[in-house]
Amino acid sequence: MRRWGMLVMLVVLMVVFAFPAQAKKKKDVRVYGGMVINPYGIAVDASYDRRLDNLVPGYKVVDVVIINDSLQVVYLNPEKDKWWVKLAENKRPIKAIHDLRRADSKSWSHIPERARGLLSYPLVIPIGARQVIDLFVPDTVDLDRLQELIIQLKSAGGPKFEIMLRQ
Repeated sequence: MRRWGMLVMLVVLMVVFAFPAQAKKKKDVRVYGGMVINPYGIAVDASYDRRLDNLVPGYKVVDVVIINDSLQVVYLNPEKDKWWVKLAENKRPIKAIHDLRRADSKSWSHIPERARGLLSYPLVIPIGARQVIDLFVPDTVDLDRLQELIIQLKSAGGPKFEIMLRQ
């Protein structure tokens, strides 16, 4: 009997090490805009308003709203977070700038001082808070076809959040 127990344990160990745990890999999360993303406790939605097209020369603005319904502060990282927009009929997402101050300081300097505080990338979203984040895309992008927002937050541990926007 002792041999069988050792043999079973050896086989189990071989299987565990031969096939890495899938539970450790974080899969991308796909939800509709405004719905809470479990288990992260945040809801995200975005919209495009062409009245903001002249706010920053060379860029169009996408307004993103993040609601923190979790019981933890959501930390944002201007250097490591990644944001994309996806247009209808396009397979490839378009990289969006979430921190214009770092990405294009010349354009940032053209923004009125009062508006800079509203357009800067926040570092935290407090518990129960609603935060607006402005994304900047080149003015050549046809945002009237905006269909999806893709986010990768460093603090969330790596999965991409694919937010299907409601039109």
